[in-house]
Amino acid sequence: MANNRPTLTSLSERLARKTASVEPETKSEDAAPQEKPAKTSDGRVQIIVRMSPAERKALRQIALDQDTTAQALAEDAIRDVLRRHGHKTD
Repeated sequence: MANNRPTLTSLSERLARKTASVEPETKSEDAAPQEKPAKTSDGRVQIIVRMSPAERKALRQIALDQDTTAQALAEDAIRDVLRRHGHKTD
């Protein structure tokens, strides 16, 4: 049986050609460069949180016990911290 899949080398070469053909955005010189975080369709941005496997397992168990998601629990916890420190939440 012949393997017709492209090699990783050919894929990386195609990607390099594709990115080289894209023209960089032009910016005015007086504008300060700003990184814009990727937004979802509802306007929220993604953050990454590191935790131990045991913490992750416990969070998932709590979410299961409360019939919710770990995402919802994390969002609630973040809103609680913001409120405690006097920041308004939406």
